[in-house]
Amino acid sequence: MKKVLFSAAALLAFGFANAQDIKTDAGTFSKPTSGTYIMEASMTPNVTGGGIFSLPSLNSDLGLLGIKVRNFSSDSKAIRMGANLSVLNSGEDNVDTEFTVGASIGVEHHMKGAERLSTYWGYEGNVGYVSSNGDDNMDGKFTKFGFGANAFTGFDYYIMPKIYLGVEVSYGLAVTNTTPDGGDGVTKIQLAPGITPSFRMGWQF
Repeated sequence: MKKVLFSAAALLAFGFANAQDIKTDAGTFSKPTSGTYIMEASMTPNVTGGGIFSLPSLNSDLGLLGIKVRNFSSDSKAIRMGANLSVLNSGEDNVDTEFTVGASIGVEHHMKGAERLSTYWGYEGNVGYVSSNGDDNMDGKFTKFGFGANAFTGFDYYIMPKIYLGVEVSYGLAVTNTTPDGGDGVTKIQLAPGITPSFRMGWQF
């Protein structure tokens, strides 16, 4: 019986010591506070037919770049902004030239979370435009314009001081119009969850 009690006491002491170590180390994983700027990149594996790097809501139709900045106006609120401007022109004959521009803006409300975990919810709107001459694809020359709005929730988990990985899901509305050269435009309206396999990495300034 004494051996059992001694073993239990030793186990509790070991657990308490480890808990103390974790608590002492907490300061190195400080979560963002008022005035913090965060840069984030997100990648969606191309298993759903959308762009590999994308903004929410319009990813499947416009394939917009998923790089954004978050500015914390308080310890629990952040403004998130994303933008993309790209031009593809190889200068070769019979090769696509493409122009893409897009932007998004939203608000995040961060909850208490845990030591390394920052949970949040929010809402945002986005807009994008794509123009392609279609020289070497079956779609021909076309233009696409789209806008959307969605609500989202997610979390950031800090794996190193000021560096985190994250996951996000959303539900929103996307409206896109595709107009082929010399043809009538087709408008697509979609209201659906934005649950796609994605990988997010961010870092604090």
